[in-house]
This record gives sequence, C-alpha cells and structure tokens, in this order.
Amino acid sequence: MSQDAMVKDDEDAVAERFSDLTVVDTDVHVGSAISTEELAAHLDEPHASRALKGTTSVFPKTNWDRQMGGKIAGVEFSDADDLYQQLCKEFGVDYPILNTLNGLNKLPQEDLAVNLMRALNNVLMEKFVDQKDNFKGLITIGTQNPEASADEIDRLAPEKDVVGAYIATGGPMYPLGDSRYDVIYKAAEKHDLPIVYHGHAGSFNTDFTRQNQAIDNFFTVHPLAHAWDQMLTVASLLGSGTPAKFPDLDFVFLEAGLGWAPYMMFRYNKEYAIRRSEVPLLEKSPEQYIRDQFYFSTQPLGEPENAKDMERIIELVRPESIMFSTDYPHWDFDNPESIANIFRTFSAEESNQVFNGNAIDVFNLNT
Repeated sequence: MSQDAMVKDDEDAVAERFSDLTVVDTDVHVGSAISTEELAAHLDEPHASRALKGTTSVFPKTNWDRQMGGKIAGVEFSDADDLYQQLCKEFGVDYPILNTLNGLNKLPQEDLAVNLMRALNNVLMEKFVDQKDNFKGLITIGTQNPEASADEIDRLAPEKDVVGAYIATGGPMYPLGDSRYDVIYKAAEKHDLPIVYHGHAGSFNTDFTRQNQAIDNFFTVHPLAHAWDQMLTVASLLGSGTPAKFPDLDFVFLEAGLGWAPYMMFRYNKEYAIRRSEVPLLEKSPEQYIRDQFYFSTQPLGEPENAKDMERIIELVRPESIMFSTDYPHWDFDNPESIANIFRTFSAEESNQVFNGNAIDVFNLNT
C-alpha cells in the first residue's frame, strides 16, 4: 500500500470515529453577537443611556490588531439559530458551552461592572441558552464586587442550563486566589458549579506591563498573554490554598492550551518541598491538587513539528484532566475533527474523556 493510501485510510478512520463521538465544546464566545442596545435594555440608569450614547465603554477594547490572518477569519453569527447551524451542524458540536465577555474585569467602575455582569447574563440566557435545548451557559462574573458576584451565582445557578461561573483572568486588581474572592468560590461550590477561567490577549496594563507597553506586534503577545494570565491564576490559587479551602470545587482553564500545565505542576512541587511552611493550607503536593481539581482545555493545542511531542504533553497532563474546546468564532478557533485527528493514537476511552466525559462530569451536563 502506498504512503498516500495509508494516510487516506487513517484520515477516513478518524472521520468515522469522530462522526460517532459526542462533542462538548467548553469555550464558545457569543459576545460579538450581543449588541449595545440589547445590553442597554438590562442596564440601570445612568448606564443604559450612556451606553446608547456611546459615552460608556461597555465593550472594553485593546489596541491590538487581531485580524491579520489566521486559520479562518471573519466568522460571524447573529443569533442562536445561526450559531446552531454553524457550530453544531457544520462542525459536529453536540453541546456548546457559551460565555459572553472577556474584558469585564478591566472596567474600573464597580457599579457599571456589576450592572454589565447582570445584563450580560440576562442576554446570554434570553438570546442563546433558552433558545436551544443543547446550549449551556456560563455565568459571567465580575471581580470588582465579590459579594455581588456571589449573589449573581445564587440568582442564576438554579437555571437548569447554567453549568459554571466564568471569570476572565485579566484585569482583577488582586490575583484570583486572594481571600476576598472566597465568597465567589463558596457560592460556586454550594451550587456544584465549576469556576471557569479564561485568559486573553488584552490583559490590563497592570497585569503584565511589558506586554502592552514594550512589545510592538500581536505575533509576540498572543502566545504569551493567555498562558501568563493562567499561570498567575494557578500560582495564586495554590499560594492561597484555594483548592484546599474548597475541596469540592473544580477549576477549568480555557484558551491557554496544555504546554504550560506540566511546568506549573512540577515547578510548584519543587517549591512546595522547600517552602511548605509558607502554604500551611496545602496538605497535598501542588501536582496532586492540580490533578484532582484542575482541568485544561485543548485550544490552542499547539503544533509541534514532531506530532509525538504533542502526544507526550497530553500524556503528561493526562486525558482525564483535558477538555475539548474550539474558541469559536474567533479567527484562530480549532476545528473539532482536526483535534480528533491529534487524539487518534489514544484509546477510544481517552478520546471520550477529552471530548465529552470530563465536561459532562465537571459541568453536570444532563445529556
């Protein structure tokens, strides 16, 4: 058999396996399909009028040009039906888990942030989650007022298709392991909802000053930003003993890939062996807390020249700690079938864990 024929047979086998695979997509963004007018309808005054006049920045922006190419550029959808056709029908996603806005924590005005948090969640539910039986939603959380955020979890957690609480890791004044956020984690644990962290390239200048002030192209920033955000968050959670304080709480990390996770586990194991007295709440190694309570989404998975290198990273993180995500509709989103191809050397059980099993368990999906 020729090499081309072998490759074709392998591709056909992956396609057939993928066609039978239930796919839970843990990172689908709908913020771009939410208009200022839709948000304003749920904002208190004076925020509603200011938003409609364009004097309030309800959609925090950065100055980076994100549209200079990518795998697919300019993907857009307008409503739940449109998203269903594009993502579920065309790409085979069975259960999209939806989130709204990544920049909420960058807003300095606390009252606006709380208003916007509630408005975003209302529109998410009305416009998307309530429209399709297979759509699931994440509660957008603003860290400016932790008590108000805990109240928001209490308000929406009873909704059957709300499956987690979503925190953008860029922007908070204090790292996310700080005890002032414990009220948020307590509310999430009470309702058996995971905390979902999402990194982004528009981190507040106070997060990583050099990122926005000393680098002059997005090529350099983009691979760094998400991982920096998530690494800081993991470090803060471990340093503050957050997983030990909330042992029944799961933590999910979106859009930073997998390569940074082994470093954090092994490096903090070494630090724990030397400086255990500084983290008295930790009764297990950092690696054990991460393996027991932390999950990492695939996107962006990375593209080593030697495919076996990625297999080794997956083995280090372990399939039982990995969840599939597309990052749809962003220009660099990952096609589910292409990621299934990367997992072709793993067992069917391991692929099922990544594409559905872990998410079904952590998000308590009623599939």
